[in-house]
Amino acid sequence: MRAAVFLSLCLVSELLTPQVEAAPGRVSLDLRRAHLARGKYVAPTRDGEPKRLTLDPRLQASAEKILKRARPHEGAIVLSDVRTGKILAWASRGPQDAVATPMAPSASVFKVVTAAALLESQKVSPMTRQCYSGGEHGIEQEDLYDDRSRDDRCTTLGDALGHSVNLVFARMALKHLTPEDLRETAEQLGIGEEIPINIQVPRSQLRIPEDELGFARAAAGFWNGKMSALSALFLMHTVANRGERVPLSILEEDGPPSDRALGRALRISTANTLIRMLEVTTRRGTSAKVFHDENGRKVFPGMHVAGKTGTLIGGKPTRMFSWFAGFAPSRSPRVAISVMLANDVKWWTKGNMVAREMLEAYFEHEKSRH
Repeated sequence: MRAAVFLSLCLVSELLTPQVEAAPGRVSLDLRRAHLARGKYVAPTRDGEPKRLTLDPRLQASAEKILKRARPHEGAIVLSDVRTGKILAWASRGPQDAVATPMAPSASVFKVVTAAALLESQKVSPMTRQCYSGGEHGIEQEDLYDDRSRDDRCTTLGDALGHSVNLVFARMALKHLTPEDLRETAEQLGIGEEIPINIQVPRSQLRIPEDELGFARAAAGFWNGKMSALSALFLMHTVANRGERVPLSILEEDGPPSDRALGRALRISTANTLIRMLEVTTRRGTSAKVFHDENGRKVFPGMHVAGKTGTLIGGKPTRMFSWFAGFAPSRSPRVAISVMLANDVKWWTKGNMVAREMLEAYFEHEKSRH
């Protein structure tokens, strides 16, 4: 039977262990009794106390509809307001809460972490060139080293992110980073570390091997742990906030929002450079066709969209995991988005198309409010 799309506000108790540890100030919500009341979503905590939620009813309805139409076995859409950190939509499909559960490999979304670590090292720039050959579907030991007799293609780091070139990230990481560099950057960006949000959620699983081949594969996004859609959202939410770790919230708070930034994950210059690199994805990279119509016109005229795709096939049962995470407008961000679809190898649609549809719903909703 086809799994229903459901409003996923927290994990059921069996999904909370052993991955979630109790944290002071973190609330565990009862999703079974979440409902609309006077135009706002509310949900009781485990002890029955009702809590108001930040979800926008219209955007939540759009997310559920779009995700259902995508037909993944498991899937997630989650949106945040970049300026406040409020979660605007949180929709999940499948037997688990696919927004909060680290159930999918990070795939090429992890290249954003590697790019951030490389830029933070100040040893490379977006214009640093790397030549390569192969590596489209996997990385082997012989692929790790520069070889002028074999390397027949060259590109810059800036273009490599938008076009998701595996060997550029594998080779540059080996030349300029250590496993600890990559691990620390990932944790600052919400992967492998606790996500700052005011409900109980599991940590994503991060694995950065120490051996050369394992490290290179991890840097390119090959099977380096499992990530939740919420982690991918926080990654992009942080870049959109120019490197500041602004906490997320799904619980409505009384009074005006306070300045709750948790410190800097990236230098402002690194974040600004990453934004320009992420625009390549939708301008001429892996999502160019999705973000342009059949006549080559931009789907969002006058607006840049920053994003990163990721695709990886594997697991048991075999799934094709399809990601899109990003934010818009990229130069003055208002909304961050994360989409994860777990399809059969034959798929109905991909994460970037679902993200585009959800962004269209968001900006149409914004237009109607003004």
